[in-house]
Amino acid sequence: MLIAFGMTSVARSEVYRKLLPPLRFEPDFPELPANHLKFYLHFGQRMERGDVFRYLRLIEIDESGREIAEVREPFREIELWDGSFTRLTVWLHPGRQKPGVNLNVEIGPVLEEGKNYRLEVSGKWPMENGEPLGESRSYRFRAEAPDSTQPDPNKWTIEIMDGVPVLRTGDKLDAASVRNSIHCRKDGGREEFTIQLTTPDKTTKASYALNESVFELATPEEEFPLKALFPKPWQPGGYELIIDAKLEDLAGNSIARPFNLDIEKHPNFREQAEPVILPFRIPEQPSRPEWKTVPSTSLLQRR
Repeated sequence: MLIAFGMTSVARSEVYRKLLPPLRFEPDFPELPANHLKFYLHFGQRMERGDVFRYLRLIEIDESGREIAEVREPFREIELWDGSFTRLTVWLHPGRQKPGVNLNVEIGPVLEEGKNYRLEVSGKWPMENGEPLGESRSYRFRAEAPDSTQPDPNKWTIEIMDGVPVLRTGDKLDAASVRNSIHCRKDGGREEFTIQLTTPDKTTKASYALNESVFELATPEEEFPLKALFPKPWQPGGYELIIDAKLEDLAGNSIARPFNLDIEKHPNFREQAEPVILPFRIPEQPSRPEWKTVPSTSLLQRR
């Protein structure tokens, strides 16, 4: 058992990090649009930087998972780390994924509709402490039709599960964009507060959805990050989700505009600048019965 009481915030973060899996892929849907743009690699420990793309491969595979061929020059080879050096953003080359531009025409797109792929991370990749990641890890997916549709929050739903709001989008959204673009405020209030959006897993109330972005909403816990995995019920009342128009899906289409907008065909197109507001309400939770302590002497009679 792990005990974190009395630890500093730095120590708590280290404890939390050791509980994380060595590597997590995001997104991890079984199907991605053929014009998908980027992956996020979440590591359990700080990783060694510099020349990291030698540890990455994108491979075309058949239905059984056997390798057909390694995809030629699939990545935009620029290292984009977060501040903790535990999350790497891996871009598929935008010049190949955007229809009509030079690389897309000359080399072709990175992903082709109907084909199967495997993104592979070598276990030889060293962590910052010099130890290798260990076992190689991979994420398998199928490329579906390209996505040119803008996200529409008005089609989203918010379900309340035991006092915790669960956001169902019916779309495949860029997770980092979602976390940066969605805030909340109390109904009628002006002050916004940040929420944590957790992808459902075995620790959450909501079930994992294979082909849509689903998020459990929680208010961040400062004491110990693990508490965020077990969201507390929200206070009853009205709330509003504020969704920035910059929010993007996996293909880079935002609420504001499509990723591949042809201005010549749509000269009168206007970008949406205003955020989308989604109201929701947390109902009063039924009160639990009060349990009264019965003195032990009243249960047993002396003979």
